[in-house]
Amino acid sequence: MNYILENEDWEAQIKSEGAELCSFKNKKSGKEYIWQADPDVWARHAPVLFPIVGRLKDDQYRLEGKTYSMSQHGFARDRDFSLVEQEKASLRLGLTADHETMEKYPFNFVLDITYQLLENELIVSYSVSNKDQQPMPFSIGAHPAFTTPKIINKQMQEYHLVFDQAETLDRYLIKDGLQTGRTRPLLENEQKLPLHPKFFEDDAIVLKGVQSKWVSLVVHASGEKLVDISVEDFPYLGIWQKENSDFICIEPWLGIADKNDFAGDLSEKEGIQMIAPEKVFECSYKIKFH
Repeated sequence: MNYILENEDWEAQIKSEGAELCSFKNKKSGKEYIWQADPDVWARHAPVLFPIVGRLKDDQYRLEGKTYSMSQHGFARDRDFSLVEQEKASLRLGLTADHETMEKYPFNFVLDITYQLLENELIVSYSVSNKDQQPMPFSIGAHPAFTTPKIINKQMQEYHLVFDQAETLDRYLIKDGLQTGRTRPLLENEQKLPLHPKFFEDDAIVLKGVQSKWVSLVVHASGEKLVDISVEDFPYLGIWQKENSDFICIEPWLGIADKNDFAGDLSEKEGIQMIAPEKVFECSYKIKFH
């Protein structure tokens, strides 16, 4: 089922499956900003990553001496969320632990995702509740894909990202979905990151410690800004494009893939968050559409 949020100028659609943003359009021009999930390329729009971000080593993790299996980015993106509350410009969807999730992740959780449309801005809020009597380790992240149509048939090099302040950043290298422990310089006191398909030959660009509050997707030739994404409350940022596709993913993360030599407990995993019993964790990010 698709839910619609709208105001005078904009319309957003969110699917019950995965609580996934699947469309954001300007009502006057008809322009679509969200990748439309071509199944021959990449059959997702903007999946929610929970209770892990990235891949686990051997697609498994250990917890208190037991081993559990879980695929990349967790299970929330493939589960049906229930409607909690809806108004014309806001929507709250929820996912609750059940027998199936307990087999992969033995915690009694409640995950609520709220979408709020304010003029040209979409606020996406995550609320994770621990209903257990033990601390609950988890990660959560966003994976929105924005359309980048070809302009002069050169594809991604026609676009670039702009950070709102100069950044000096290394790229943390990924192989087979895992951190290799190696890095490569990416930006040296720069704000602009030109995008080119060669950047994604070695998987996603993974960044740590971005200082900017906002990252913008911009058309190189015209300087036209397409979207701004807030990243200030997220210690990790992923940037990804599927080969020969017309989209770019800009992904604020609270969590990251395992290192290829990681052998610890889930609670010791890099980027893991912990919620005390009967407590709630909340965070949010924003997308501005231009």
